[in-house]
Amino acid sequence: MGYKYNKEDILNVGFDVFRRNGYHSVGINQILKESNISKGSFYNYFESKEDFALQVINHYGISNCKWIQSFLEEFQGSALEKLKAFYNTLMDMNEKDDYSGGCLINNISMEVGRNNDILGFEANDHFTHWLQVLAKFVAQGQKDGEIKTVYSPLEIAEYLHAGFYGVLSRTKVTRNRIYMNTWFKMSFDFIKKLS
Repeated sequence: MGYKYNKEDILNVGFDVFRRNGYHSVGINQILKESNISKGSFYNYFESKEDFALQVINHYGISNCKWIQSFLEEFQGSALEKLKAFYNTLMDMNEKDDYSGGCLINNISMEVGRNNDILGFEANDHFTHWLQVLAKFVAQGQKDGEIKTVYSPLEIAEYLHAGFYGVLSRTKVTRNRIYMNTWFKMSFDFIKKLS
């Protein structure tokens, strides 16, 4: 009896391979080797490397969106405290990873977003969904008087998350948390509503 491959397992391998190595540096043979799957089986699930990457982005984007939502809902504290805890957790995760991987959506966006509309638009679509989740908590913080109201919730969510993506790129080079800490302090000082 032949082994039945689990598509989700293959997508998870793809997430790890693309996140660590980028899109252009990864070939089908590396994906096959790390997934322990034959070429024929791979093409039963995916039309091409691009289709595989598209499905990996979609799989990661959806699961990450659910994680963001559940993290912010379950963390005990005010909306501002929830957002701070969320970004502190991301910073801890990246430090634990020795700043080697970062975020798949960020990596794909920087590497191919300008030259591959299919992958770029997919990455941006998921980033936008994440912003919408974050914006709900920003809005709650504004309603509670914790966060400035001069900017819309979506603008502040974009400011925070795009800024975090920028600092992720910086830490890949420096392998140091200092820039994350500076980004964190300045960003939350900026959005906090003064009494």
